[in-house]
Amino acid sequence: MEGLSTVDAKRELLQVLESERARIPVAGHLDIRSHLSRALLGTTLCVVVLQIINGAYLVSRGTPIQTRGIACLVEATLLVVSLLITWRVVARETRLEARELDGRLREVARELRGWRGGYADLRLGPQPTVTTYTVRRDGAWRDMPTLLVANGDVVRLVAGDVAPCAMTECATGAELLQGQQLKIDSPVLCWARETPLQAHVAQIAQHHRRTGRSVLQNQMRAVARVISTRVLPFIASASLASNIVIFGVVYKYRHMGVEAILGQTTSSIFPFACALLWPILWVAARTYASANSVVLFDALQRSKTEYEDMADIDEFDVDALPPTKDVRVGIRDVVAHMRWMWTMCDHRNLSRSSNLAETLGAITVICSIDKEGTIAEPVCTPEQIVVPDEQDYAVLDLAEPDLAEPQSGFIADIGWQRFLPVLRPLALACAHDSGVCAMAPNSAHRRARALRGPTATQTACLCRVARGVGFTSSDLANYHVERVAMVTAPKRSASFVATVVRTTDAQSLHVLSDGNVELILGACLDYFDGTRVCALDDRTVAMYYALYLNALQQDLQCLAYAYRPLRLPPNVEWLFDSSSKVPARVELRVDDEDESQDQVVDDEFGSVDLPAHLTQAARLAQLRAKPRVTDTSGDVDYSPDMLTHLATEENLLRDAVTEQIFLGLITFTYEPKTDVCDFIEDLDIAGIRFVYFSASGGRQSKSFADRLGLETDWNTCILLSSADGAQDIGYVEDHDIKARLPRGIHNIREHLRDVDDIPLQVSLFAECTPSATREMIEIFQENGEVVCCMGSALAANTLTFAVCDLAVGVEPIPHFNRAKDVLLDHENDGSMSTPGALVTQYALGAALTCIPCPLFLQHDTSLYTLMQVVSEARWMVGCMQQAGLLLLLACVSLALVNLIAAWCLLPALPGFMAMWVLWIAVPVLSATLLFVPHDESIMSTMPLKNHAHVSDMSRFSVYAVIRMAPVVALTLVVYTSALQSMLPLSPPLHSLSSTFSRLDWLHLTQDQQWALLGAQTYAMVAFVFHAICVSSTMMQRTRTLVEFVPVRNKVWVCGSLACLTLTFAFAALLLAFGRVRVDRVPWYTYAVAFAGPLVLLPLQEFCKMHDKKRWTRFQKLAKLDRQSTNEIEAEDREPSFLGIDRWPLLGRSQRRRDASPHAILHRPSQSFSVRNDWRQLRESKHKRTSSSSSIFSKHTRRASFAAPPTLEPQPCMDFIGYPPGGLEIQRSGLVLRCEQKSPDVCEYTVRRDAMGLRVSDILAIALVSWAAHVFFRGPLIFACVPMLLYIVRSSLQVCQESLTVVRNVGIQTSTTTVAGFRHTRSYESQQIKDFIIHEALQLLEYRYYMAIMPIDPSQKIVIMFPHLLPKLDELLPVYHGTRMLLFS
Repeated sequence: MEGLSTVDAKRELLQVLESERARIPVAGHLDIRSHLSRALLGTTLCVVVLQIINGAYLVSRGTPIQTRGIACLVEATLLVVSLLITWRVVARETRLEARELDGRLREVARELRGWRGGYADLRLGPQPTVTTYTVRRDGAWRDMPTLLVANGDVVRLVAGDVAPCAMTECATGAELLQGQQLKIDSPVLCWARETPLQAHVAQIAQHHRRTGRSVLQNQMRAVARVISTRVLPFIASASLASNIVIFGVVYKYRHMGVEAILGQTTSSIFPFACALLWPILWVAARTYASANSVVLFDALQRSKTEYEDMADIDEFDVDALPPTKDVRVGIRDVVAHMRWMWTMCDHRNLSRSSNLAETLGAITVICSIDKEGTIAEPVCTPEQIVVPDEQDYAVLDLAEPDLAEPQSGFIADIGWQRFLPVLRPLALACAHDSGVCAMAPNSAHRRARALRGPTATQTACLCRVARGVGFTSSDLANYHVERVAMVTAPKRSASFVATVVRTTDAQSLHVLSDGNVELILGACLDYFDGTRVCALDDRTVAMYYALYLNALQQDLQCLAYAYRPLRLPPNVEWLFDSSSKVPARVELRVDDEDESQDQVVDDEFGSVDLPAHLTQAARLAQLRAKPRVTDTSGDVDYSPDMLTHLATEENLLRDAVTEQIFLGLITFTYEPKTDVCDFIEDLDIAGIRFVYFSASGGRQSKSFADRLGLETDWNTCILLSSADGAQDIGYVEDHDIKARLPRGIHNIREHLRDVDDIPLQVSLFAECTPSATREMIEIFQENGEVVCCMGSALAANTLTFAVCDLAVGVEPIPHFNRAKDVLLDHENDGSMSTPGALVTQYALGAALTCIPCPLFLQHDTSLYTLMQVVSEARWMVGCMQQAGLLLLLACVSLALVNLIAAWCLLPALPGFMAMWVLWIAVPVLSATLLFVPHDESIMSTMPLKNHAHVSDMSRFSVYAVIRMAPVVALTLVVYTSALQSMLPLSPPLHSLSSTFSRLDWLHLTQDQQWALLGAQTYAMVAFVFHAICVSSTMMQRTRTLVEFVPVRNKVWVCGSLACLTLTFAFAALLLAFGRVRVDRVPWYTYAVAFAGPLVLLPLQEFCKMHDKKRWTRFQKLAKLDRQSTNEIEAEDREPSFLGIDRWPLLGRSQRRRDASPHAILHRPSQSFSVRNDWRQLRESKHKRTSSSSSIFSKHTRRASFAAPPTLEPQPCMDFIGYPPGGLEIQRSGLVLRCEQKSPDVCEYTVRRDAMGLRVSDILAIALVSWAAHVFFRGPLIFACVPMLLYIVRSSLQVCQESLTVVRNVGIQTSTTTVAGFRHTRSYESQQIKDFIIHEALQLLEYRYYMAIMPIDPSQKIVIMFPHLLPKLDELLPVYHGTRMLLFS
């Protein structure tokens, strides 16, 4: 059976790709029909219509010609043009994003079409992370990845193989379904009736979804939503209302209504219409960031230098930054790749559909779904040798191989030479096992071995063992391999190899066996301890069998070794004749009935359940059952009569593999790849959690996780498989797991909802199936994690790659893209990211598996490459945030300038100046922020999660006001002073508004129009200059100008100079042809403009200083959260900048208050209970628990949300212990009084030490009132208004709050104001679950509050003493007394 040719297989695969790839639609992230798009489009169209109306009215009614009307029409035209350009760019970007996956499939089809039939022969045994089948192609048997098997191929399946598709056995015609496991002992040939690629692409079409919006995109949407729903409506309505009032009250020319109302209102919202071009700026910024990440990633993979720590880094510092490569990325390469990405569909890296740069910069979880070849070496290495030692055994540890000195010793134990007698025959077996390399140093070779363990087969290099004992190539020349037999036990899926060797000098024969431990022990009757041959009794067999089972539990692979001298009579012609054929497989069947009758063997280490066929009685019975013919000489094992009875070599070999002498065991382990352990450790410093999804059991997974450096203590491993049996309650508890953890993927969400967030904190998941892994990744994403997934490019990982935020395919084996019969181009490095590089079947299979993967790691690439790219992406995302913030502040500031100018009865700045500022000047400044020099400390910060975006909007709003209020004020001062000096009559500054309000704006003279244009030009230049000053402080979010000097950003220096130069040139062009008296502008106008930085920079630094405190506190809490498993959702969940918001209340009340929109929901993970004193409070805050992510009191939480404490009637207890008359504590202006009026009633009262108005307050208010009267020249009675308002406010100030606790009834709170108003609330004990003490930030000071935790999680917590907020020392007695009385 010849099967298909390469040409026919390619034709079939290409036909499947062409027919199925169109079924994978991907929606774009830029939704033109979203709410924000409609708001922006609606604002722009409204401004265009109003500008056309205003311009047409001015042109038709204005005399002399009012240039403002012509400018309005031009501005409306430019807005329409910008709308069309933006629409085209956004539509093209959405189309390219939707076509990226299709483009990748097209590219893979093109590579497949150009494939020249290069087949790589890696000579490796079966790998768990490499799914291949033996296929007949072009008349030869080839190892073929699953996705390259085509309809009509002849596939050879062996026992345990899984059918890749629907198949038919060639011999019997039996049908095999896809996924069905082969149970037949011998290999079978099957016809493939389907192409697996077809079902593969169909599954991608079904499960692939668009990557969710990144953290940056969600933050932008949250800010834009506030702008479009609050700021824009407020400015528009305030402008329209004020303009109507001003027109009706102030202006006397009624024909000015169109400009005074519509024109001024349009000018106020005109800057928001200019934001129409910002989507183009966003596309350009993210394209540049993605191009920078891709170019850096490719350069790091091409670089052959090692990762090194920076010179000033201490390698023993646990908080040291990760090592990096000194790779410089040229700006030309980035711009060239950006130009390609801008115009073409990025099928190489899927940068649009995966949000490449933003996702890289926001990664919070990196998970590995494979072990071999991904985070561990593709082959296991020998770790220990176990050899008999008299009545016991000796364990010899193997040292790490030294590539520089391959002949150096390999056993780490001192005095190992005394075991040489038993090591020599074992090393001889290892040498012949690795004979393909002829013991050549540093040669790369592997040979498959059948092992009993998590994997059916495993590969290992064993020549190092032989070299370490002392065998050389010349020693092996004395041995000649006669026959090699594979002894199998199909029902056990186990085997071992028996090699018959002959010495060249003595002409003696030896049988050297290695393989499955259970089969080797069953074939041995004796063991060799180095001095003598001893009987292999049950105790000794149980000892080695227990070692074998323990090795499997510790994720170790194990091989057993045995030998037998084979003495045969001379002159037997048919024995081992070169013309004879030895069967490739010799079956050694084990009786299943004996297998079930295990025998318990006791030794000093405990009891071992020894399989029945391994007992000494069973092995001797098997020996007695063999036919024997007596030999009188005694010098041979087989007499001529017995050889005559055996008749064939097959029968002789079947008999010769029994009665062997046991030599020992060798254990093998998968060692982590170079730098993997350090990489995982540095991920924790960067705030990224590493998660390993293992298909093995819990113990095996923990053993490998321990080698990775992951925590393997309690609460560190969750089993995603369902428990067997009817007693499955969703939890597992054994001696390895000392806490109740969810068992099974179906219980994870319920556990997160009802118990704690432990599943989100652990780094190890065991017994994972692909579907369970995908669902756990989705759970991570539902809880705000940004997940990056790494996996083998030759395993069935495509669907898992499709559901994560960012997928990275990894070459599982080295040099899998090298074919002997295909020569690579000189510039082709063989990586999948290089066009035309897919030259072998493995590379093509990897390309089909990694269809959803934006990035691809070569086998020898360090994982630090990914970390360095993440570091660069984080920095770029931060720069993009600062750039967007600058654009937004400039837009709102310009709108406020126009609004306040209208309130001052002055014309607003024209639209073309707003276009210059928001389309040219500020975008140039924002673009320069993308080139801020990289700061390596970015990888020591904790990233934000992808939820609760910018929820602390009040704080950032205050920052925005403080940052841009001086810019608005300075611009208005320059505008008014310049206008006052340029007007022909130069009215006094205090009467400028009244002067302009008396003018007829439709009949302004040429001098008046030029004066107005000149003043507006001055204001524009001042605004741009101040924007440059503000941008100098936005290089970094928290670092001051002293810590980071702006001139380090050379691009910003050049961009600022260019921006200022172009603005001056534009201003000169505007004023060049007019009669503008620049010389009349007073000196103080220039002084105000150029002295603005003296006011701006300190305010900017003040905001950054305060933000730095909050950011630093968030970082500390987040790091503590990672250590104590308490969830801190995001920085934006901190208290308000202005103080504690209104707290929601529950229970019965005389006056029902509405819940605040900023109310803090009942989240147990945010709270903790106070124990005895302040020290215990601080210690308990960071204590780690097994059943909760926070520290609660005993009434708060059990293993799940426990029922409320049962408040049964109890006998009265003694008094709490307050002194007669009560306990009084006076501190910080507050007085706390604790009084127990009866054994069942206790009252706590907090009041101010001094209440009412103070003389200093009255004098201050009087002085301010008099100053207001003098400045505004109003009636004297108006000066009393501030004082009256202050008195009213003071009378409503809370002066006393009390808490009354009644045993078995509940509590009552009371609030009293200075004026005597009293407000009470009551809460029944059935509503109360517990009391907590928590901290909050109020006016730059941390304050503690006591709160009621309700039983119903949907209810809000209730704050005790919310207005006065006593100190912690005052709250502690209230807390303890309340709990003691209410909960007895």
